Amino acid sequence: MEVKEKWPRRLVIVRHGESEQNVAIDLFEKNLPATLEKLKNKKDPDIVLTNKGISQAKKTGAYLSKTEKFDICFCSPYKRTLQTAKAIISKLKYRLKIYEDVRLREKEFGRLHGLSVKDIKRDYPEEYEDRNRDGVYWYRILRGENYPDVQMRIYSFLEKISRDWGGKNVLIVTHHVPYVLFNAIFNHLGEKEVIKLGGVPNCGIQEFNSDFSKSKEGRLKLKYYNKKTY
Repeated sequence: MEVKEKWPRRLVIVRHGESEQNVAIDLFEKNLPATLEKLKNKKDPDIVLTNKGISQAKKTGAYLSKTEKFDICFCSPYKRTLQTAKAIISKLKYRLKIYEDVRLREKEFGRLHGLSVKDIKRDYPEEYEDRNRDGVYWYRILRGENYPDVQMRIYSFLEKISRDWGGKNVLIVTHHVPYVLFNAIFNHLGEKEVIKLGGVPNCGIQEFNSDFSKSKEGRLKLKYYNKKTY
């Protein structure tokens, strides 16, 4: 009896390119109240890429165009991830369908979206204290999510991948926290290991390949993490 492959033969996960929000966060110390105020009044799904972010995505696409052909692309429905996916695909030598999946969206920042640390300390002192007590992994943002909440979404998404895309080559375009948690799930990482992974560069790439050395149905093994192509 033929054994069905459980996982994609090749699973490539890309974080989106540089966005308006990334620029604002990087420049917090330079005090950009106008930029922060603009982002505060813009919902997270509507934040878009900068010109630099589009360039990063195209260079990522140029790199991926030289690798094995993908069968499908899954993407967060947020504008910055969709822009990234489309820019990557524009550099491929074949058409690739994009399926949007809400489970790939970024961690929900809830009431604290667009606020600086100074704003949070002033307006939500109890939340600031809770964050310091619980840490970035366990702290559940007011009307938002923590890392385990996002991880449960990724588990649900992977059930679909395992059911429908075993043995195929799959591209995923997502955000910082989901990107990290794909690694956590397949490498069985806990809180401390996840925090040690650190940041993810814009358009950082991680790739998993099926390994059949210990299982006939295959297990995903990390090939590389946080690869940059620009």
